[in-house]
Amino acid sequence: MVLLVRLTQILGFARNVMGAKANGIPIGLYFFTQAVNTTEAVQEANYVLNLVKRYGVNVTYPIAIDTETANGGAGRADRLDVATRTAVCKAFCDTIRKAGYTPAIYASRDWFYNNLDMNQLRGYDIWLAHYTGSTAKKTDYKYDYDMWQYTSSGRVNGIVGNVDLNVCYKNY
Repeated sequence: MVLLVRLTQILGFARNVMGAKANGIPIGLYFFTQAVNTTEAVQEANYVLNLVKRYGVNVTYPIAIDTETANGGAGRADRLDVATRTAVCKAFCDTIRKAGYTPAIYASRDWFYNNLDMNQLRGYDIWLAHYTGSTAKKTDYKYDYDMWQYTSSGRVNGIVGNVDLNVCYKNY
């Protein structure tokens, strides 16, 4: 498995989870995978679980996997077929669930439609990214979903620049 993590990424992770803990913000995690098979997906899930343990993270929201393209389509997992990509999601999610956490799969509407077999992913939480600009304009995504990222141009006091805004439909 190739899992390259820069020290600045680990320090950013630690800073963010410690800041969330200090401010009473519930924590969920997101992992952008480059796994090309189920063995690597399990290794990546275990890597996330080790970080949770190492930093004492009280994860209350899901731990999500994102299988979308990297580096403009130059990522090592970018050309996986639907069956392999779906198996990667299942292996990651099953490992997270076995450890006692809620797994989720994050992707855009079109990515879910074209790159994953949603019939095999029933039973996992779905975090849908479909930018309609506002919650007043609902998504037309045809499957069930648990969280919806509806814009990437939101504003939050204390944060410089645009942020993604989401709606969660479950109590975690």
